[in-house]
Amino acid sequence: MIFKKTWLSVADNTNVRWIQIFHLYKGFHRKSSMIGFFVKGSARVVEPPRLEYKGFKFKFNKKGDICRGIIIRAKYVRRKNDGSSISFNNNNTILLKKKQDIKSKYIYGPATSLIKRKKFITLFSTIL
Repeated sequence: MIFKKTWLSVADNTNVRWIQIFHLYKGFHRKSSMIGFFVKGSARVVEPPRLEYKGFKFKFNKKGDICRGIIIRAKYVRRKNDGSSISFNNNNTILLKKKQDIKSKYIYGPATSLIKRKKFITLFSTIL
């Protein structure tokens, strides 16, 4: 389960490494979120841009920027309909643009079939 003020690591190749959650979507009084839900957070740990990208018009995030993402992995044990359970070592998210498009080209690690959006599942190489 992901609560407000939870730190999530980012599992794509943007320059943001960690975000801190301050808003959970799907309801104003929502207390927690799970895999497949959208969240909004603030960039807390950001890598500086590499030298080869300095001349391009590529948008980099700064510390404190507001990022929107979808939760793809969580430590919380989640039960599937067939009776099996799934959990990961850490909480991860991928960053999104405004209209549910992924911000980066590469995504690290596996995903679960609990993410209901087919658009996101096709991007992962391993699906559990």
